[in-house]
Amino acid sequence: MQVLFNKYLLFWIVISTISGSGAAVAGDLNNLKAADSLFAMAKYAEAELIYKKNYTEDEKNNQYLLLKLAFLAEKSNNYTDCLYYLSKLALINPSRRLFEKMDNLAVQQNLSGYEFDDYNYFIIFYRRYGDYIPILLLTLGAYIVFIMVLKTRRKEPILQFHKVSTIIYLIVLLGIVNIPSLYKTGIIVNDNTFLRDEPSSASSVVEMVRKGHKLTIFGSVDHWDRVIWNNRIVYIRKSDLWTI
Repeated sequence: MQVLFNKYLLFWIVISTISGSGAAVAGDLNNLKAADSLFAMAKYAEAELIYKKNYTEDEKNNQYLLLKLAFLAEKSNNYTDCLYYLSKLALINPSRRLFEKMDNLAVQQNLSGYEFDDYNYFIIFYRRYGDYIPILLLTLGAYIVFIMVLKTRRKEPILQFHKVSTIIYLIVLLGIVNIPSLYKTGIIVNDNTFLRDEPSSASSVVEMVRKGHKLTIFGSVDHWDRVIWNNRIVYIRKSDLWTI
C-alpha cells in the first residue's frame, strides 16, 4: 500500500511537470526551476526548502507544488505535513481516489479524522464549485417564491403542502449556503498536544494527543479553537493546529 501511495504521488508530479502546470504557480520561476533540478537529482531537502518558500495559500494553481511537497514530506516520513498538503490539494482538486489515499495513509499511521465519507466529499466538492451551486439554488428558490406570489395576487389556491415544502426548501437552502463557512478542519502539528474541557490553560485536560490527527473546527474563542474529538466538544490552542 505504501508503494502504491508513492507511485500515485510520483505519477501526478510527472504529469504536472510535463503539462507545464508549474509555470502557472506563483513564485519566482527561476527558483522553481532550480528546485525542479534539485528534485531530479534526488536532493530532496534542498528542493523542499525552495518549494515551501514559493508556496502561497491564496494561489489557486498550487496543485503542482502541493503534489511535490506531499511527496517530499512522505519521503522523509513526515506524515503530518504529507497529509496536510494532500488535504489542501483536496480543496483544489477533490477526488474519491485522493480521499481514499489519505484514509489509507492515516490508518497506517494510526491517525484519526481522515475517514472517507460522503459528507466530507460533499463539503470539499461544494467548496470547489461553490460559486455555481448557490446561484443555481437561489435562482430556483426565487422562481418558487415568484410563482407563489403570482398565485396569491391572482387569488389562486395554494396547497398547504406546497407552502410547507417551499418553507422547508428555503430553510435547507440557507443551511447549504452557510455550511462551507461554518465547516473547517485542521491538523494537529505538535506532539503532546492538550485537548481541554474549556478554552483556558487552567481547564482540565481531556486528553493528550500526538500530531497528525485531523479535527473538525466549530468556531473559536480567543486563542482557542473549538473542535470535535471522539464525539465530544473540546478546545485546542490555535498554535497547535494547522487550519486547512
